[in-house]
Amino acid sequence: MRRTVSASSFWTKRTNCWVSDVCLIVDANAAGEFLAKSSAIRDWLGSSRGEPRLVAAGLLRRELARLSEVRRFLVQLDRAGRLRSADEHRLRREEERLRASSLCGSNDSHVLALAIVTGARTLATFDQALIDDFRNAGIVSGPRGSVYRDPGTHAHLLRHTPSCGVQSTGSRRRRRVR
Repeated sequence: MRRTVSASSFWTKRTNCWVSDVCLIVDANAAGEFLAKSSAIRDWLGSSRGEPRLVAAGLLRRELARLSEVRRFLVQLDRAGRLRSADEHRLRREEERLRASSLCGSNDSHVLALAIVTGARTLATFDQALIDDFRNAGIVSGPRGSVYRDPGTHAHLLRHTPSCGVQSTGSRRRRRVR
């Protein structure tokens, strides 16, 4: 069953599901678009339905905090329990492993390490090299990563995956399709 967040719904074979939760990583190059100003992601993270979570730790969190509006929003998310971090030691170890391998084509091993360590499998970014790495099953797997770029067509990507370890308590409405 697929899960989605938006004003619209996603239809599976016989059910229509609404769920408002996800572990999402927003790359620094997309933070101005999705976190610094009004956006579907920002509205969704501030909503009271489900358990949406922004994942930010290590170098990525420091990069995000460089934008003053994003820094203020991170504080709000942290106070609301919607900012998820990661163990710094495990994160550094994974970054080092990725840099030592020849798998990464991007210079964002810190973002990839965050996805691997936390299990978050949805990334908002405009960096094509990072997109290629994030979708590479040799780097991010179990399940593979999905990329959020366009609120109009990518709302279905805002969901928890089994790998992120967050159990949804959000409300679900199901309806049979005739």
